[in-house]
This record gives sequence, C-alpha cells and structure tokens, in this order.
Amino acid sequence: MSHMSDGKMALVRGLIEQAPDTAIQSLLAALGADGNHDAGLTAVQYMVETEASDRRARNFVFAPIAPLCGASGPFCALTFPPRALSLLWKALKAEAPNEIATAKALVSRWREADTSAEVLDKLCARAALGLRRGDGDFAAAAAAADSGGGRGALAACLDIAPVVRRALQEMPEWLGRMTSEKAAKLRLAYRDAANVADDAGPRFFEMLAAHLTEPWLILRVISAAMYRPNEAYVAGSELAGFGERVLADIERRVADIGAFKSAAGRQAAHAAAESVHVATIEIAELEQSIHLASEGAWGQRLARQKKALAAQIEGHLKTSAGAVALALPLQTVKIGPRTIRGSPRLSHDPDLAAVEKAATLLTFMNEARSSAAAGGFASARAKTLEALERRLDTYVETVLEELRADDGVDPDRAKAFLEIAAEFCGLVRDESSAQVVRRRAAAA
Repeated sequence: MSHMSDGKMALVRGLIEQAPDTAIQSLLAALGADGNHDAGLTAVQYMVETEASDRRARNFVFAPIAPLCGASGPFCALTFPPRALSLLWKALKAEAPNEIATAKALVSRWREADTSAEVLDKLCARAALGLRRGDGDFAAAAAAADSGGGRGALAACLDIAPVVRRALQEMPEWLGRMTSEKAAKLRLAYRDAANVADDAGPRFFEMLAAHLTEPWLILRVISAAMYRPNEAYVAGSELAGFGERVLADIERRVADIGAFKSAAGRQAAHAAAESVHVATIEIAELEQSIHLASEGAWGQRLARQKKALAAQIEGHLKTSAGAVALALPLQTVKIGPRTIRGSPRLSHDPDLAAVEKAATLLTFMNEARSSAAAGGFASARAKTLEALERRLDTYVETVLEELRADDGVDPDRAKAFLEIAAEFCGLVRDESSAQVVRRRAAAA
C-alpha cells in the first residue's frame, strides 16, 4: 500500500467515520504496534488518529448522554441510535467550529479539579436548541433521534447535562458508604435537575444508570435521594420503572437458572452461576434500598423470586450426586454371607458424556458458593458437599487399594478414573485436594 488514490482515501475515510468506537481503538492499537509504514498506511494511521481524537472530544462533551446512544439491555429505558450522537457532533462542528476547537483544546488538558466545564455545557445547550429546531445542520441529527427515543427526549437530556456531568464525578462516593454530607450533595443535584423541568427527576436517574456497569446500583442512589422510600411511594411514582426493571431481571435470571441443564456444558454452568450471583445482589439491593411491605406487590413478588431461586439451585445440587454416581460408577460386591458393598466398576472405560455432565453440575455448585448465604441455599449446598466429599474419598481409597493389590485391574483405566475423581475433588473442595489425589495415583 505505497500510495492510494484520492478515491480510495475517501472510501477509507468514510469507513473510518462509520466504524464504532471499539473498532477505532483496535485500529489505532494495531497501527501503532506495527512500527513504520509506507506512505499509504501512514495516511490511514493519521486518519484513524484524527478520528480517535475527534471522538474523544465528542464523547467528553456529550459524556452525560453518550451511554444512552446505542445502549441496549433490560435496564435501558431511554435510548437513542448511535448515529444520533455522531450527527449531533457533526452539526455542532458545522455551526460552532470555534467553540468546538475550544472544547477540543480543553479536553486535551482536562483536569476535573481545576478545569471548568462551562464550554462543554454550552455546547450541550446549543445541541439541545438545534435538535428542537430540527433544521439546517441539525436536521439529520433530529431525524436520527426520532428513530429512537425522539428529538424532544434527547434535547431534554441535554438540558440537564450540566447537572449530570457534575453528578457523575460524585457517583463513586454515592455508591460507597453513604454519609449525611454525601446524601446532601445528591439531593441538591436531584433538586437542580428537577428545577430544569418537572419530569427531569426520573431522567436524571436514567442518565446516571446508563453509566453504571451494574445498573441496578441506581437503586442505591434513588434510595439516598428519597430518604429510603417505601414500596408504595416508589411503585406509584415515575420512579416505578427502576424497581420494576430490577424485579424483571431477577425473574429472568431465575428462569435461566431453572433452564440450566447438565448436558449444556461447563460454559452454561459459568453463565448459570453468574445469574445466581447477580440475582442475589439485585435482591439485596432492592431490599436495602426500598422499604418493602410483606403484603405489597413488590414485597410478595420478591419473596416468590427468592423462594424459586433457592428451589432451583437445590434441585441442581440434588442432581449432582446422581451425576457423580454415573461418572464414577460402582458395582455390588459380596464380601460375606450377608454383607455387600459398592466397589468401583473398573471393567469399562469412563463414560465421557456422564463425566462431562457431572463436571458441569459441580462447576455450577463450585461457582455459586459465594452466593449461597445470600441466596438461601447455604445449608443445602453444605449437605451436598459433605456427602460428595465422603463418596469421593471412599472411591479414591478403594481404587488405590485395587491398584496396589494388582489383582488384574487395568492400571491405565484405574488411573483414568482417579483423574476424574481428582477433578471432581478440585470442584467439590479445592485444587490442592485434586493435586493430592493425582500425586497418590502417580505413586500407586
């Protein structure tokens, strides 16, 4: 790529402009890592670097609304197409080039402690005005916004962008241990947003939630702003959607846990355990953030969800014992006139499908351990683990005895079963237990 024609350069520029932010960052990293380039590739690198710098400034100016553009998922109630953001920025560059240049210079040396965001807030206000006009350079941005939440809703978000921008700097503090001083700052920010428009309060929380990787944590912020409200108040207000979304997500995760099957494989076990973890966190956040009434709609719904969650997990725990029995099968051996015992069946090779099913269930049980107390299944898990530990210990000792006895047992097959038992020990106890079994098998 020693040289590219103007037509090809225009094509590449168009592709770069349309690429998502993640693709631009990947291109930037790849081109930067390759060292020296020929003239054509150097020109491409320059275009990517220019685009990356431009987008950094854009995302900085529009930081309060950026996550709303292209957001998706069960917690996103207010969203706009990603194209709306880029078209809005393009319109501002055409209508206010000097202000954009000033903003870019500001962003390049930004320090939250000593830099004013006034120029950024003015650009947001200008963008809101342009959206409402919906003509000239802003016509395309307004049309794009209308294909999502609407130009009016996006303009309303830009109206409170200055308040949200300041609030985002406080969010780490608000999500930590709440003090009276922190709560006072939060309530002041909420009041400032509400003063902009009568319906700005819920929008304020929507914009904050869009910035959270764990969006259910917005309940903590709402709780502090509202003096930990009761269920009836929240459920009957414009903030009801936040609680409803968390309840709906818990319900979805409980259903996913119930649908999890041992045949689905270990990746499914990881996903199911993650659903357990998130569901228990969401339940705790809801209980701690809102005064739930046992006879209230939310209180009753959450109680049913907690019961269903524990029941689903206990069902999987019970199934794990049978799955291990199939993976490490026993046969009945008569050792006296009236005495029989179960002895490892080493006459056939391991059933790999049965082994994988058992490992899948044990993986789920292992990864759900941190959620056991909060999820209400700690006792059931402890009993299941105790029974499995006894069974695995007995199995390992018996196989080792048969290996040492050297009475016709295939040593390779026996050690294959010991390796399976070692893996199961690692999932039921810990990896050091697995290593002990492996060392003993190697020495037998």
